[in-house]
Amino acid sequence: MIRTIFALITVMLCAHSAHAGFLDKFGAIIDTALAPTTTQTKSELITAVAAEHKLPAHWRSYWLSEQTHGTRIFLADAGKTNAPVILLVHGLGQNGLRDWLSIVPELEKHYRVIMIDLPGFANSPSPKIKLSPTYYADLLHFVKPYFSNKPISVIGHSMGGAVTLRYAQRYPADIDQIALIDAAGILQRTAFVKHSATDRIPVNPDFVPNALLTYAVGLQDFSNNLIEKMLRLPDPTSLLGKSEIAWGTTLQSYPNINAALSLSEEDFSSAIFEQTRPVAILWGSKDLVAPPRTGQLLAANLATSELTVIESAGHVPMASHAKEVSQWLLASLNAQPKSISKTTLENSSTKQNYECNHSTGETLKGSYARITLTECTGVLLDGVVADELVAIDSVIEIQNSHFSSGQTSLTIKKSVVMMTGSTINGLVSLDQARIDFAGVKLTKDTPFKVNARSRLVLSVSRAGNTRYLHSDLQLENTTY
Repeated sequence: MIRTIFALITVMLCAHSAHAGFLDKFGAIIDTALAPTTTQTKSELITAVAAEHKLPAHWRSYWLSEQTHGTRIFLADAGKTNAPVILLVHGLGQNGLRDWLSIVPELEKHYRVIMIDLPGFANSPSPKIKLSPTYYADLLHFVKPYFSNKPISVIGHSMGGAVTLRYAQRYPADIDQIALIDAAGILQRTAFVKHSATDRIPVNPDFVPNALLTYAVGLQDFSNNLIEKMLRLPDPTSLLGKSEIAWGTTLQSYPNINAALSLSEEDFSSAIFEQTRPVAILWGSKDLVAPPRTGQLLAANLATSELTVIESAGHVPMASHAKEVSQWLLASLNAQPKSISKTTLENSSTKQNYECNHSTGETLKGSYARITLTECTGVLLDGVVADELVAIDSVIEIQNSHFSSGQTSLTIKKSVVMMTGSTINGLVSLDQARIDFAGVKLTKDTPFKVNARSRLVLSVSRAGNTRYLHSDLQLENTTY
């Protein structure tokens, strides 16, 4: 019967997809028809046997029924029950809470450690809903009172890092401190796919000859351009997105896909820029899943945050570097919040101009009045303070930099610019440009002046004080 219903739904969707309002109305009908009718009552923790789930025998484990969506949640905890509580939130993959096995022995000496198999993962069955970070954040809020009536510390890994950010935003009274480990899903989808598919090109000419570096950067940029064009095609999940229940029912048997697609849809700009809790950030430098660039943008924009990098670690440092992660967590949770140091802007009269012509692999640091790059490839601006940047026929990367001109701060013509965790006071003028901004603060409410057609990939950035930018756009002859 269900298959017949969804076959009919598919035919109807295909027949009417051209009508903009139909999908919204149809989604509402689906949600109304299939919405749960049960009345939520207070659930009780039911003791489970840890050994049956291949967990240490001294751990306590439980089942908890979540009535709203009719699913059961598997949980475990270790440590003294009267100790301060920390909640560990895992990422994608069917290990679930077992991802934390290697670091719990140290943590349980000092804390009551709560772990959860999020619905759809490991022991917790998958409900017929969209497994979004927002849903999981609401679930953590539901679970938390069973273990503490005081604010707790929450540690999220990978997708669990994104869930933790959303949880802290929606229920700030629940949380005392936050720690993020290789948080995934923060970058806008196009930026994430480009970075994952092409990786980073080294920009040090001491290790890569200029001719080879020029070729490699050009090849990478060509690949990025192809990916950008591919991701401009219609999104195959857009039909399901009109109804969360249709989404969840269709993808119930594929929780990893369900959660991954849901993660890629959410914008965490407000959760990052409005966060006031202390945030400790840990990253593996060799992470191929959640690019270290994400850690940089988080550290640049989260209040009282600090980024620690384990040089030889990948995406799951708990498994490869358990001792280092345990020590980092214990130190971070007991540390006093640190204030963020502000960049000191030098008087423009003391700064020099810089020009690059037909060069490869340059790295700039320090303060400048005006930086002009003409046909320069693989240029890195790291921690630069400048009034103005002009890029013509160039490929450059910028991180943790500040452009202070109140008029036009950046002029980008026939160039590719990737910028992370930086600040721009003036306008950004684009002319046949491609930009990829992540965690960038733009002082002006309408910061972009687009002349000839340009591509803007914007991840968790902000224009003015309240306008968040998280999208993939192609614009021309306009302001934005």
